[in-house]
Amino acid sequence: MIIAVALNENNSSALVDEHFGRCAWYCIYNSENSKFEYIENANRSAEKGAGSKSAEMLSQKGIQIAIAGRFGVKVVEFFRKNNIQMIIPETQKNLEEILEMFNNYKLKK
Repeated sequence: MIIAVALNENNSSALVDEHFGRCAWYCIYNSENSKFEYIENANRSAEKGAGSKSAEMLSQKGIQIAIAGRFGVKVVEFFRKNNIQMIIPETQKNLEEILEMFNNYKLKK
């Protein structure tokens, strides 16, 4: 499974960003091989369409799940159309906690 996490920094203690399209970084995590990469959000400062442009870019990377504090209406429509699940954590979490949850889930299956 390939997961995109919106972050405020590019490290494992970075918090999940509240805004999907305006976050500073995305972490792309592949749960099959436990590899991840950080991608700076080039669309962050876009006058409009930051979320949509980021959603398209991440979709091209094959993501199946996106995690952020919230998603804009156009992003929600795009992800639903492309069968990409959106997750909004109930409490503030950092990247390490998010990845640990997915690794624990994988081990239980």
